[in-house]
Amino acid sequence: MSGAGKSLAARVFEENGFYVIDCDKEARRVIASGKCAEAVRDAFPEAYNNNGFDRVLMARLVFSNKIKLRQYEKIIFPFIVYEIVNLIQRKAADNRNILLDAPALYQSGADDFCNKIIAVAADKMVCIKRITERDKISAENALMRLDSQPGAEFYKKKANYFIENNNDMNSFIKSIEKVIEGIKSLKQNTTETGKTLFSYTFGEERT
Repeated sequence: MSGAGKSLAARVFEENGFYVIDCDKEARRVIASGKCAEAVRDAFPEAYNNNGFDRVLMARLVFSNKIKLRQYEKIIFPFIVYEIVNLIQRKAADNRNILLDAPALYQSGADDFCNKIIAVAADKMVCIKRITERDKISAENALMRLDSQPGAEFYKKKANYFIENNNDMNSFIKSIEKVIEGIKSLKQNTTETGKTLFSYTFGEERT
């Protein structure tokens, strides 16, 4: 859910010792060059201009058309997931908690790598206000982005932990820290050895 506060949540997890894999960042790197970039350009030439790949154009294109969004996801997700798996394998040996900051967790199939799911959500009108202020886009475009994603109830049903972010920042951070305490306690009490706990915060789906 765009505008829910996943970036802040991920930062709090990182400050508490989690290794955070920013799947948005990995996606942008993968799409920028190589075979993934070639496949995207072949399928969506209209998303390119003289400066190369235009994320704003692509966002308008896919967030307004679910068929094109699925097509885009089908192209990019295998490349992104491959990179994420490599990162997980490199860090798992450290026996650290790993947080996948992965907005398209279920769509990409990355939930298969997670032991626990954390969902971060906010009321739609709250999200629209945050998105328009942050990304300098219209409320109409913000709503289009939100409508292209599953709603909060979808994630609430699937998540092991559900955090709402409709109030002040301090309350939100306290809710995050409470979840972190629960996860660390769970790992300390588990009988499994050498197993890294993967978790996930959901937020917006970026191009």
